[in-house]
Amino acid sequence: MEIANLHVHEKELEFLKAYFEIIIHSFEDGACFFITDMDKVTFKLHNKFDIANLEVGTQYSKEGVAAQVINARKVTSIRLDRQVYGVRVLAYGGPIWNYEETAISGAWVLATPRQHKIVKAFDSFAPLLANALPEGGMICVSDREKYIKRQGSDKFDVPAIQLNGQLREGSVQVDAVKQNQQAVQEVDAAIFGFPVRGVASPLHDEDTGEIVGTFGLLLPRKLAFELKNIATSLDEGLTGVSAAVEQITASTNEVNNNQQHLHGEIEKVKTMLDKINDVMIFIKEIADETKMLGLNAAIEAARVGEAGLGFGVVAEEIRKLSQESKKTVTQIRELTQQIHAAMNETASSSQSTLAVVQQTAAATQETNASLEEMTSLAQKLSHAAENL
Repeated sequence: MEIANLHVHEKELEFLKAYFEIIIHSFEDGACFFITDMDKVTFKLHNKFDIANLEVGTQYSKEGVAAQVINARKVTSIRLDRQVYGVRVLAYGGPIWNYEETAISGAWVLATPRQHKIVKAFDSFAPLLANALPEGGMICVSDREKYIKRQGSDKFDVPAIQLNGQLREGSVQVDAVKQNQQAVQEVDAAIFGFPVRGVASPLHDEDTGEIVGTFGLLLPRKLAFELKNIATSLDEGLTGVSAAVEQITASTNEVNNNQQHLHGEIEKVKTMLDKINDVMIFIKEIADETKMLGLNAAIEAARVGEAGLGFGVVAEEIRKLSQESKKTVTQIRELTQQIHAAMNETASSSQSTLAVVQQTAAATQETNASLEEMTSLAQKLSHAAENL
């Protein structure tokens, strides 16, 4: 017997009750069956699903399902929104005719819940999924106005979202309904202390395609937030170190230039000392020649007797001057030799210092290159954190 073809008379009511007592157990999501006369509910049975506030004796409602069936005067299917019985319901009902089939004396109604597949399976998969997420998550299902399912995780929950709580205007669930597509929102860290990503997708009626609610996730991004902070701190630190290294590099280059200039000046002084030595040799040769001339002059003065006495005195003074010049040249040569030795030692130290400065400059450049690479890695880390 097909429900859509039921044509019931008053005399068949007992058969109808027995029939539904059997088939009511065949509905997977449960069902509720009741009979009314034109005044009140006269019979009711249910399995897994019940209609609250509907009992035997409940007054007949002129706006209820039974009234709609009686007005239609035939077997009718009616879809009821969640607001009526707390869940979406598909109801079948038909009139009950009197014995002469001249008047309707009541109605029968079979109501079954219409749950989306995700809503039916929610209690099975939601706890597993919420705790399987790396940082935990909050899973919720809503109709078009309020939350009807929620599941927090051990690591993350949103106490503000409770069953039957109204959807907030501007929430990701409302956006998903308005746009009729998946919506994504980034919740500022001011709310939870770290960013949270909200994702919601619309749920459609399997038969009509109408939007009946949403399936949503709230995912904490604490790890991404912490990684971004680390990357930012690292980037700022590396930027500061890089600036300091660049300053050191500039100073090292300046010292290198000064050291090279000093090394060049030392080489010039050494060259000048060599020239002074050459001059000293020349002066010594002159002194030797002057001494010989003085000696010859003295010999000639002695040979001519008294006439050459004055010339002999001059010759003696020339010889003394020659000796003093020679002695002075020797002292100057010793001093220039000492200066030359000191300059050689200074030049050697300067050369060593120059080599160290050049090595330092090269090492600083390598350090700066490494810092630039680390800065680039910090920026990549920050970008990766944003995309987690």
